[in-house]
Amino acid sequence: MVYEKLTAANFRVKYKDFFHLKKLYIMVHEWLVEFGWYSQVGFKARDYSNWPEWFYLQRESQKRGTELWAWWRLEKTIEGVSYWRWKMDINWHGILIKDTQVMHKGVKFDTNWGVIEVAVKAEVVADPDGEWAKHWLLKNVNDLFRGVIFKNEMQRHKLELYREAYRLQEAIKSYLALKTYLPEPEAEAHFYPTFGIGESEGIR
Repeated sequence: MVYEKLTAANFRVKYKDFFHLKKLYIMVHEWLVEFGWYSQVGFKARDYSNWPEWFYLQRESQKRGTELWAWWRLEKTIEGVSYWRWKMDINWHGILIKDTQVMHKGVKFDTNWGVIEVAVKAEVVADPDGEWAKHWLLKNVNDLFRGVIFKNEMQRHKLELYREAYRLQEAIKSYLALKTYLPEPEAEAHFYPTFGIGESEGIR
């Protein structure tokens, strides 16, 4: 089956310092649920049993800490129209992750230290299930509709998905206390913060 897809956003957020891995994982998970990237009857926000996590691998090393990979593959149908579908691939990669503690305003907190990278690619897909391509009549006009009649609509979906993907980037960066901004669509950035976590001090 051949379908057309258009990349709306492609970026990475990379952070090296103190952070709480589990809370970051939950925050991104719940953001996606809130914005309609996953829905299921009776689904609870922190129920991971059917979450579209296609791959997860974790390696432990006493000297080098934890290394992990996780791949999330999400889809979103807009306005109940089956011809358009948004797709979002989220790849997690963490290295040198170790459990530690920090002091913040006189209070000790359990946290992690290491490097975490979250890579996000968002795409608009036309006729994702091949309904038009397989239909005896619609398949003859599919290319015409997609290339001419639906061209502006596809660009509109691209812009809307671009904005939503960068709202996710902003949420991740806000959680990690990084500078937030809305870059140009072609921009792709890697971030290492200059400082740690504000007033916190690491405890080894």
